[in-house]
Amino acid sequence: MKSKKPYAYIPGPTPSTVVGYLLDLHSPDALPWHFNVPEEYGHVARLKGGLAGDALYITDPAALNAILIRQQAWFPESTEFAGLFRIIHCGDGWLPCKVRLEHKKQRKYMDALFTANRVSKLTPMFYQVAHQLEDKLKAAVSDTPGKVVDMLDCLTRAALEIIGTAGIGHTAFDEFHGAITSVLPLASRLFLVLPFLESWRKMKPVWLRRTLAYVGTLPWPSARKFRAAVDAMHPVYVNLYKARQRMLEEGGSAALADTAAGGKDLITSMIQANWDADETHKMSEDTVLANMGSIVHGGQETTSSSLARFLTIIAEDQDLQVRLREELRDAKAKKAPGEDLDYTELEKLPLLDAVVREMMRIYSPVTFVWRQTTKDVVVPLTYPIRSIMNGEETEGVAHSSNRLQFGGADAAQFKPERWLNRTQGESKLPGAYSGMMTFLSDQLIPPTELVLAVLLLSFSFEPIPTPIDWRMGITLEPRVRDERKKERRCRFRIAASSSTLVDMELTRRWLYLSSRVRV
Repeated sequence: MKSKKPYAYIPGPTPSTVVGYLLDLHSPDALPWHFNVPEEYGHVARLKGGLAGDALYITDPAALNAILIRQQAWFPESTEFAGLFRIIHCGDGWLPCKVRLEHKKQRKYMDALFTANRVSKLTPMFYQVAHQLEDKLKAAVSDTPGKVVDMLDCLTRAALEIIGTAGIGHTAFDEFHGAITSVLPLASRLFLVLPFLESWRKMKPVWLRRTLAYVGTLPWPSARKFRAAVDAMHPVYVNLYKARQRMLEEGGSAALADTAAGGKDLITSMIQANWDADETHKMSEDTVLANMGSIVHGGQETTSSSLARFLTIIAEDQDLQVRLREELRDAKAKKAPGEDLDYTELEKLPLLDAVVREMMRIYSPVTFVWRQTTKDVVVPLTYPIRSIMNGEETEGVAHSSNRLQFGGADAAQFKPERWLNRTQGESKLPGAYSGMMTFLSDQLIPPTELVLAVLLLSFSFEPIPTPIDWRMGITLEPRVRDERKKERRCRFRIAASSSTLVDMELTRRWLYLSSRVRV
């Protein structure tokens, strides 16, 4: 929604530099700025862009509904971010797709992957990965109670396995893991060149484009590392895709049961759905590969970031952690020994559900998204704008919205209790999760509660002395304060919970007695 100067009457912050709002918007330390803009200037604020033109910072519910739902065809991803993600994913996936018919065809498959019904059927696969993570952590802390562990790394690996990259081999996985966890933080440092990425991507001939990319990134370490990360990820997607294709060609859908997740992971499901579609509805190979990148990035970033944030919250609030663990133990006590809570039972745990909702509300992994108009359009408003020039109110204009829409005066406070007595129909925003904008209008519902349930039943989490700071990137990124390398980390002091210690001791005794009997 950029143009030159049509929004002079709308209040907004003064840029900190002559180049306009871009440095304020994209600074790694911009999180307080993002929270302050709607609180100080209202649901629609003007961002002064200098030579680049102005933009609007919108958190108004009616405007968001129009932009993201009712009139979304007129508000595609901005050229800057569409170009960025087309480069990261090496093609035109569904997220940056601007061709309406092609977008509709892709959404047919993508929406089917992210419904609540679909996620509930994937619960056994989610538990398999969660218990693998549980076993690794038990082995790590069994001899060293209170060991400090970087949970972000553990959670990222678990998220990648859930999404469908578990079968690529150990060496390739480590390289892929390093690339995918660094590419978005690196991209956040390239915002000055984002407007040029889409035109560069279309440059012909290809050899000239590649040569310019190689030469142009040599003196810029962030750009050079970004290019290396993209080059490392794409072959992994190609190899995964071709392996699944071979399985389908040789043994049909039944052959997919031999994959790491039994053919139930999200990537394999998309490839199979496209394989089964008639020719008029099939996505091209390049489009499937680009969508694989979209799924992996979207799922990995949001899931691992949300889980890390949750652990940060409960590590700093031991009383809340104890209450959550007691709720889970009470629910598990009603199940058969060794049996996990199913999807519906997890959803019905009031405190766990309330804490996850409140965390998603106030700590969204993605702070804001860009949209730009393709035609002149008036967007309706829930809350009128009062002109700073003449005081008149306006009811239409040509992401901290979660905070403003929920909770009133205490919206910035973390209060899970607000969800425990919440009535139906209070949600007004066009989001999929509890009517919030955490995942925009898409049906991405991460297996957060399931993984948390497994971890909380087995371990206790305490903060380390050095605080964790959450910094702005394309998504929010945790950093351990004062660390020299400033790498993405989220460390906690971890110990097996009391019930887990009892189970481990009983298991050790059983193994000892069993060995004695065999002798």
